[in-house]
Amino acid sequence: MSVAGAVTNTRSRSLGADFRAVWASVIVSSTGDGMFITALPLLAAMLTRDPVLIAGITVAQRLPWLVLSMLTGAVADRMDRRRLMIGADLARFVVVGLLGAAIVADVVNIWMLYACAFLLGVGETLHVNAAQALVPLIVADDDLLQANARFGSGQIAAAQFVGPPLGVVAVNAATSLPFLADAVSFAGSAALVSGLRDVHQVEPPTTRIRDDVKEGLRFMWQHLALRRITVILAAINFFYFAAISLLVLYNEQQLRGGDATYTALFVAAATGTVASRYFVSALARRFGDLRTMCIAIWCWAVSIGGLALTGMPAVAVAMYGALGVGTGLWWAVNTTVRQQITPPRLRGRMNAAYRTVSWGVVPIGAAFGGLTAKWWGLRAPFVIGAVAMVCIALAAPRYLRPVRDALA
Repeated sequence: MSVAGAVTNTRSRSLGADFRAVWASVIVSSTGDGMFITALPLLAAMLTRDPVLIAGITVAQRLPWLVLSMLTGAVADRMDRRRLMIGADLARFVVVGLLGAAIVADVVNIWMLYACAFLLGVGETLHVNAAQALVPLIVADDDLLQANARFGSGQIAAAQFVGPPLGVVAVNAATSLPFLADAVSFAGSAALVSGLRDVHQVEPPTTRIRDDVKEGLRFMWQHLALRRITVILAAINFFYFAAISLLVLYNEQQLRGGDATYTALFVAAATGTVASRYFVSALARRFGDLRTMCIAIWCWAVSIGGLALTGMPAVAVAMYGALGVGTGLWWAVNTTVRQQITPPRLRGRMNAAYRTVSWGVVPIGAAFGGLTAKWWGLRAPFVIGAVAMVCIALAAPRYLRPVRDALA
């Protein structure tokens, strides 16, 4: 059954107290993350102007998806996923709190930012793998698309619409403030998840964790639809983050923008993502899951192309709005497809395998972007990314056809 066919109404009956608790925890945590994500590059730019070192922050934050995601996915299929989310939030509370304390004590340096970014990435792999495996246990199959659309739009709205303006204001008031606020948000997120009622958990496997990791990777790679989704997103993420990891410098040097322009880019992307929630179901019903995913890819291609060509802040903001629409459409449909074609006992490891490949390329792409900008100028990663994105969008309908076959 297709995702479109699974959606019978937008007033989803299974999106009750448990779903709202998890959703609220994501909103609270993501608001703090939005402050952190905005403030961290600004703090890095205070410590260095080297584009390679600044891009390295993204490398450090995304590296855990490459080296640890399969392990944390296997852990998510063995443990109580609710408790795992709480533990990940509390660990991140400590890490960000220590960074805020270092800033207050005026002992912060670029390498502390790298360490903090890496440790937060580790916590993110645990939290995301557990959360995406938990959602299908508390939401009926017919409501998955709307649940994932709400999660995606809510998370991105909080991280890019609410958090960034607060982050800019906070970092101007006190450099440590956005990081301390992020620490508080993690504590709040953990408190909300702890209020979940007992959720049925899949029986943990009795095999060795090494065998669990291999099984999850083998399932993802041998399933043609999952493999194609993973590979195409890996290609997209490589070129996307090659450009976007340098956004703070792009804003200053190409757009000649200040804090207001930098914040507006995040707000525009969040607005596009939130807006997509209200028409993703209609698109999926009208065009099908495959074409909706292809529409998302074209949104990204047009956005990166526009950013490569423009030096006007207003155009860049509009491009970020289109980028946000693509993100919202892809998130809702792609996540639902993967949840529907994966057995419950493998969902944590499937998510981990998928993200190991598709997100594991992000640090490599960010490093490529930093080097490309250093050798050929700041516009080069955007131009290369735009050409690559258009090629991917043209190839996507045929390449992703197994997705439609898997849901038929």
